[in-house]
Amino acid sequence: MDLSTIKWVEYNLNEVFQEIERGKRIKKGDHIAGIIPYISSTSLNNGVDAFIGNIEKVKFFENCLTIANSGSVGATFYQPYQFIPSDHVTKLENKAFSKYIYLFISTITKRLNEKYSFNREINDKRIHREKIILPANEKGQPDYIFMENYMRFREKEKIDNVRKFIAKRIEILESNVEVNPLSYKEWKCFEIGKLFTLVPGKSKGLNHLQKCSSGINYLGATNTNNGVLAFVSKEGNERMIQKGNSIAFIRNGEGSMGYSIYKAEDFIATSDISVGYSKHLNREIGLFITTIADRIRGKYNFGYKRSDTRLKKERIQLPVNIDGDPDYDYMTKFIKKLEYQKLSNYLKSKSLDNY
Repeated sequence: MDLSTIKWVEYNLNEVFQEIERGKRIKKGDHIAGIIPYISSTSLNNGVDAFIGNIEKVKFFENCLTIANSGSVGATFYQPYQFIPSDHVTKLENKAFSKYIYLFISTITKRLNEKYSFNREINDKRIHREKIILPANEKGQPDYIFMENYMRFREKEKIDNVRKFIAKRIEILESNVEVNPLSYKEWKCFEIGKLFTLVPGKSKGLNHLQKCSSGINYLGATNTNNGVLAFVSKEGNERMIQKGNSIAFIRNGEGSMGYSIYKAEDFIATSDISVGYSKHLNREIGLFITTIADRIRGKYNFGYKRSDTRLKKERIQLPVNIDGDPDYDYMTKFIKKLEYQKLSNYLKSKSLDNY
């Protein structure tokens, strides 16, 4: 299972994949709401850009790789389910391949992004001429047996690490099992502006920043990916960095206005976000409060925006202690109890054995 000791050979993509076919364009205005994944050129969410219900004048692909021709050029993902591809992606399919072979090759094909850019896309001619290097057997053919075994080995390694992490985490959380239910607590309303010091996001937009895979979280007006739109370089952007252990309150954005997100790590945020800081905050309290704060989102729309003034005056209900102050100790223990229950049930369900 050592990649450095095997022979590597260069192959054309059309030698490896029987079918190389581009998706079909569907204008956003023509999208019909549905449950079918729509794969486009995003580098996030395994390439899923939306869920649609279109069934006419579309293409359906399944059990293949998708590679982005434009946008996040070279972004490659394995798609085990049926999906609808946009014209910004191309499918790479070999019906003999297993999931593990696809996953191995996807890590190689995504490196094509090093030679392409937004101004130099992978068009249909280029993709058929493109080459990748793969492990080879004694006959000089792609060693698919090695690829499958290698990915199975790495998968087992990851699962074993997850099992150890969960077991260790359960040990830490065991002391929080005995916590009174929410109905036992007295609750009281508090204004967000009095619970937190609010600071506006400092970024003017993602176009002004350099994306990089090892950068800092860039938060925007989205209720997916814990608010992360991309990873951007820290270099030269230090003044825009917001400290972690804070709550990002989304004040603007279609479908995401009114949401709040706890962030443990440092990040950069757009001006559509206000960041809340409190000396009482920790991971558990952040998760508790954001769950409650999110219930306010139904009152906002594009005719009634979540301005900074309105955010400060928003009232949320929290459990209180005998002094009538937010019971931060109870919130911490309650979330730890939930985590303990979830992790314990996860291990008992043997969900990891499905792999």
